[in-house]
Amino acid sequence: MSQPSQTSKLAVTLNGKPEFPEFEKFATSIKSQERAKFAYEMKNGLRNGIAPGDKPQDSAKKLLKRARAEILKHHNQRAETLLRQAISLDENNATLHAQLGEVLMKDMQRLVDALACFMRAVKLEPTNGGHYGLIGTLLMRMQRYDEAIDYFQIAVKFDPKNYIALSRMMHMKAHRLRWDEFEKLPNYLKAFNDKRVVSDPFAFLSLCDDGSFQRLRSEAHVRAKHRNPVKAWKPVAARPREQKIRIGYFSNDFYNHATMHLMAGLLERHDRERFEIFIYDYGSKRHDHEHQRARRNADQFYDVRAMDTTELVDLARADGIDIGVDLKGYTEGGRLDIFNDRVAPVQVAYLGYPGTTGLKSMDYMVADRITIPSHLRKHYSEHILYMPHCYQPNDENRYIATSYASRATYGLPAEGFVFSSFNNPYKVTPREFDIWMNLLKEVPDSVLWFYTSKNEASDVIRKEAESRGVDGARIITAGRLQPEEHLARLRFADLFLDTFNVNAHTTASDALWAGLPVVTKTGEQFAARVAGSVLTAAGLSDLVTSTEKKYHDVALRVAQDPDYHADIKARIAESHSGAPLFDTSGYTRDFEQLLEKAFQNYLDGNGPRHMGLSA
Repeated sequence: MSQPSQTSKLAVTLNGKPEFPEFEKFATSIKSQERAKFAYEMKNGLRNGIAPGDKPQDSAKKLLKRARAEILKHHNQRAETLLRQAISLDENNATLHAQLGEVLMKDMQRLVDALACFMRAVKLEPTNGGHYGLIGTLLMRMQRYDEAIDYFQIAVKFDPKNYIALSRMMHMKAHRLRWDEFEKLPNYLKAFNDKRVVSDPFAFLSLCDDGSFQRLRSEAHVRAKHRNPVKAWKPVAARPREQKIRIGYFSNDFYNHATMHLMAGLLERHDRERFEIFIYDYGSKRHDHEHQRARRNADQFYDVRAMDTTELVDLARADGIDIGVDLKGYTEGGRLDIFNDRVAPVQVAYLGYPGTTGLKSMDYMVADRITIPSHLRKHYSEHILYMPHCYQPNDENRYIATSYASRATYGLPAEGFVFSSFNNPYKVTPREFDIWMNLLKEVPDSVLWFYTSKNEASDVIRKEAESRGVDGARIITAGRLQPEEHLARLRFADLFLDTFNVNAHTTASDALWAGLPVVTKTGEQFAARVAGSVLTAAGLSDLVTSTEKKYHDVALRVAQDPDYHADIKARIAESHSGAPLFDTSGYTRDFEQLLEKAFQNYLDGNGPRHMGLSA
């Protein structure tokens, strides 16, 4: 496996003797943080770690155990205090420094401090793969993906059973379109077909389409991180019929994020005569227009980013939340810990994560009969709440920027068919790309408009095209734009080519809202069936295919048959006012009715069960 690139400031050799060209600089420039104040330690019982007669190292081990228990509860400040106390007793214990770095890494403002801890751990234990894996994770959080891959590779070299590092390495390679080991992927995945192996569930969604495997990954994570799930308490005997149902939405994506693009209209249209809306925001990155929109449409909006598990659960229970809705799952920053401890008698996984949580205390998951048909329910630990049409909400008032741009503005040719891929690059595999290159060969003068997110991937994807006999100049790359500008540029594409293991989700709805046809292939797992649901709810089921050959054939027909292409475009235009996909008010009423059914089922003294609404 390769060594870190020479441009990396964290260069490390693999001969067992790490080199830290900037370690002394970090050591002198970064002042170690003082331990929490004496009063805080006394208040929280954090100065009781040293038992009479214990050796310092034994006391440090006990403090480490206590710190790890606090971490599971998101008591990060307490954990930090305990770990610093432990380090003062056993300063050459690499595990303590690495664990402290993990705690500090949870705060984006303290990544440099975390790095210093990891580097100290590596200096003490230069052949411990776990420490390199943590540096890789930190670089991943900083979006320095190529360097992260290097460190994950080192971690796996020193410890082939470091499955977290291995899974993150595979996921980061997907982000960077590094397909050099794609053929080895099935062998890599075999190691994870074991319920004892713990890894990041999200990392596997794009690597394979296997509902059983995805459930195994989620449940393994739950067993390691979320024990003793809390059962729903018994309902109050006499609840007044006129009492409003309190819905609590929990996320850190209440800002200019895909989740808000989809559900902002839902929040605005909730029936306030029947429901009270509580929002618990545990870390939105920006307070922008979408954030303010969420605030305006909540009866109570809390910024709870500083709250630990117990505090947040206690707040939700004190508010009397009837239905707790998790909008995150295993996406970045998710807080399944609070749902394990139960924020409400009815708990629902919704929208954010396209797979099962594996959490025994998550009662329901919102889906539809395309994303989770009855024969695939076995892959989900939750009971399913079936929406009558697509599970995905949409905002029928989404703004598309007024644009005076032309094809040339985006580097597109004046003539010729424009295939496009605006999915996140990690979703793309050689399977799709092979088909796309064949389409370019079959449709003269056509191009592929490819979203790379970062410019560094442009050369990579062009080289992949050239290796398949296609001129790299026919790959036109695109970067990130503001949502309204992105919607405007989609009008210059002719067909959106979907990915397989993880379909277009919000991006599929974006394309249709902008008038751009999408062709998809449905698979087995939820993530591989979303675009099929979106297209069906828009009246475009003829663009939903079940095999790679049919996917290719439909895409080719759209590109070669102008009348068929025009018909699809006309039907998309009609869907904006006449199809269930873009009927925000109708969706909201259906969603509310479904939640009412789930809550009434609880009030009737029943356990969770599959239920739904008919189309």
